Parts: sequence; C-alpha cells; structure tokens
Amino acid sequence: MPGAKGETEHNKLQFVDTLRALAIMGVLLVHVSQHVDGLNGWLQKGLSLGAKGVALFYLASAFTLFLSLSRRMGDRKERVSAYLVRRFFRIAPLYYVMLTIYLVVNGTGPRFWLGDQEGVTVANIAAHILFLNGLNPYWINSIIGVEWSIAVECMFYLCVPLLFKLIRSIRHAAWFVMSALLLSFGLNTVFANAPWISDHPLWEHYLYLWFLNQLPVFGLGILLFFIWKDERHWKSVDRFSGVLLLGSVLFALCTGMTDYLIGVLLMLGAYALYHWQPFWLLNRGWSWIGCLSYSMYLTHMLALEMVSQIELPFSPVVNLTLVLVMTLLLTTGLSWLTYSWIEQPSIRWGKKIISRMKSVRSQEDSVKESVA
Repeated sequence: MPGAKGETEHNKLQFVDTLRALAIMGVLLVHVSQHVDGLNGWLQKGLSLGAKGVALFYLASAFTLFLSLSRRMGDRKERVSAYLVRRFFRIAPLYYVMLTIYLVVNGTGPRFWLGDQEGVTVANIAAHILFLNGLNPYWINSIIGVEWSIAVECMFYLCVPLLFKLIRSIRHAAWFVMSALLLSFGLNTVFANAPWISDHPLWEHYLYLWFLNQLPVFGLGILLFFIWKDERHWKSVDRFSGVLLLGSVLFALCTGMTDYLIGVLLMLGAYALYHWQPFWLLNRGWSWIGCLSYSMYLTHMLALEMVSQIELPFSPVVNLTLVLVMTLLLTTGLSWLTYSWIEQPSIRWGKKIISRMKSVRSQEDSVKESVA
C-alpha cells in the first residue's frame, strides 16, 4: 500500500513536471525565433509569448517550495539552514559550470546587456557567483543571457521561509498577491521616472526583469498551492479572497500590467491541467523534459549558437522548424549529460550534508538532555 500511495501522489503532481516542460519549450521557441530572419510580424509576436514560459517556472517553483516545506513541518530537525543547503545544491553547481563555459566561449567583451560598460568585470562575475547580479542593471543578464531569472529565483528562495510562516491560507495568499502587485506597480512607476543609469533602453529592460516586478507571479504560485491543498479547491476561495483577486485583475487591466494578467491565465491553466489530467500532456515524455528543464534552460543558448552557424536556404517558417528541431535535439543531449553528471550528483551532495547536519544536531540535543 505505501508504494501505491506514493505512486498516486506522484501522478497527482505530474502536472508540475509538465508545467516546467511547457515553460522550457516556450523559452526555447522564443529564442529560436530571434535567430531566424524574415518571419512574419504576427508570427514573430505570437512566438514572443514563449518568453512567458519563465512565469510558468516561477509558478511551479512557488508551488513546489510551499509543498516541500509543508511536508517537512513535522520534522523538528529541519531548519532554515537545511532548506538553504538544499536550494544551493539544487541550483548552484550547474549554474557555476555554465557560467564558466559561457565566459570561455563568449569572452568578457561588450554586449547589449552591459550597456555602455566595456566588458564583464571581476565584480560582475562575483555578483553572479553570489546570485546578486539581479541588483545591478548592467549585471543582471550579462554572461549567459538567461541568468536574470535565476537571480530572481534565488531572491525568492530567501523570502520563502518567512512567507511560509506568514501565508497560511488562501486569504493570506490573495492579500500577498494584491500587495505584491501594488508594490510592483508603485516602484516601477517611480523608477521609470527616476532611472539609475543613463542607458534608458537597458533600464526599461531591467525594470521588467527585476525581482519585485516578478513577485506577483510567485504569489500566484503560492495561491495555486493553497487552492490545490484544499480538497474543495476553487470552492475554498471565500468571497473576500475572490474580491481581492478580482480587484487585482481589474487593477492590472486599468494599469496595463499584461504580464500579471498572463500570469493569472497561466495559473488557471495550471489548475486545469491538474484537474482534467489530459493524457497527451501528462505522460512520461513531458515529465522527462520537465526533469531536464533546468539543464535545458542553461544549455539551450549554447546549443542555439552552434545551430545558428548553419545557413539554411529555405523559407522562414521551414528554417524556424529546422532550427527548432536541431536546437531541441542538441539541447536535450547536452542537458541529459549535465543532468546526469552535475545536477543529480549535486542534489545527492546536498542531501548528505543535510543528513550530517541533522546527525550533529541530534548529538548536541542528546548531550544537552543528559546534562540537564
């Protein structure tokens, strides 16, 4: 029976892997489209929506982090230090390897994300290593080209233990979503009129990428967790929470915050995926891509650079299809290697360190009890 119960639980959560798989496919599609010339304007705009795949990553991340912490509530030996170790070894080792590879391949010279700076500095690299690159508009995305989201993710990691203590219900989550939305709008409005740097296009990009502008989507992921957790699901949303959420949508409509509106649609889509369990999306294939999604996110730019060196003589749509297929295959191959040789061993290292931490703490507790 325990095995059957575990299998059922895995099947219930398979939709999270699919969310990650859909997210990386969206990101891959938008970046591939940027390397193909001659695409129809409407097609290009449609493909650009793939960039919202990052929001799906954030939704899935907030959901799974709250789920993980809720499952470990009964373990009194589990502390914030163990949580941080687990997060570090999940993200950092592969990230550091890829930072090194991209620096070797692309060098440290000028690029769009550096603005008017001459090149990647030692301080910039140090900020990336410490996951602080998100605090500087010149550094946030200047080495790999997609690392801005990892900086944002790590800032959210630091907030999660406190948020987990404060947000205990659907109503709390609704309050948090509305508060994050108002905070994001207020600060972006102020900073848009008071830029910190002279490069205005880069500053506009930064105000889109930075942590507080992405925070409402994390809030939607937390809200999804509490709705999923309650057996009544959407029926558990009380009137006050419903008014708050409706107010947030109306506020976003009036202020033009389309990314939040897309985030709401993604949250509804994520719940629909869980509720209806379509076999063509919930299967081993999508789950496998979901497991590789972090590696794919960090390797796909490298794969795309290699594929884009090939000159294709066909129509733009055919070229797009061929580049997408080749990039996907190459990215998947690279990602399987990094997943097997770096991601999984790193996660095991983290678990061993946490196990030792708990063992030492248990011994210390035993000594204290014997002395008392």
